Amino acid sequence: MNCIIVDDEFPSREELKYFINNFSNIKIMEEFDDSIIALEYIELNKPDIIFLDINMPKLDGMALGKIISHFPKKSLVIFITAHKDYAVDAFEIQAYDYILKPYSEERIVSTLKKIEKCSDEKFTNSKITLWKDNKMIVRSITQISYCEAKERETLIYINGEQYNVSCSISEF
Repeated sequence: MNCIIVDDEFPSREELKYFINNFSNIKIMEEFDDSIIALEYIELNKPDIIFLDINMPKLDGMALGKIISHFPKKSLVIFITAHKDYAVDAFEIQAYDYILKPYSEERIVSTLKKIEKCSDEKFTNSKITLWKDNKMIVRSITQISYCEAKERETLIYINGEQYNVSCSISEF
């Protein structure tokens, strides 16, 4: 999984980066002190997780969170803020979490572990429906050895067997 940090306070970004780098396998793609530039980046790069401060110049974090909540690819938005008053608003736009500053190591690490556990379960439980000899077969995506793009088809290989799917890899 990957993330970005959007916070105008350098010390807060540094502390959060320390926790992410030392207590998780989440990769930090980028950090921003400007929410407008962050929005442009999010639209192009679609990070899995967005750590978002609320009190930001130009476009505040709550407004940015509302914009992000309408994107087709849903990122996990975790508000990181000194303002406890916006928690209800944050969860109304389906924030994943709401962490108050100053950070507590226990609180941050707990959230990071929860994210990773959720991600592992999502990956483990994901299934794909395939057809072979006019029979529908359901397989876990963890069983896929590899996929190959061939014109407008995708060839999926599981345990040495080939399954043809009539869509491109990008449609998965």
